[in-house]
Amino acid sequence: MIEYIQNQSKSIKNIMSVSIVVFIAILHFIRPPDIATFDSLIQIDKLIHFLIFFLSSCWFLMIYGDKHKIILISSLVFYGLFLELMQMEFFIFRSFEWFDWLADSIGVIVGFFTISKWI
Repeated sequence: MIEYIQNQSKSIKNIMSVSIVVFIAILHFIRPPDIATFDSLIQIDKLIHFLIFFLSSCWFLMIYGDKHKIILISSLVFYGLFLELMQMEFFIFRSFEWFDWLADSIGVIVGFFTISKWI
């Protein structure tokens, strides 16, 4: 699978990368579903944040390789912070949460360490 992705043309990789970034933004900006708030749902929210950024960090490391690791990690961590700040400033039904950003950041770091062993 990793070889298949790495062997794709640069334009396909770039289109997929932009699509992933836009998809993550859309997920951060849509109105959350109206469901009763339980502690378990809050934990699921953090798990979803972790998984989104875990998978995106795996993707970007497969595409851009190990030589840009620090730039990619920093960019994704700050992208997560940027999305949280955008929620606070521009979306009434969304709010900034430090733990969401922490889950994003941990997902990025774990993703890079995980995929680094495979490539």
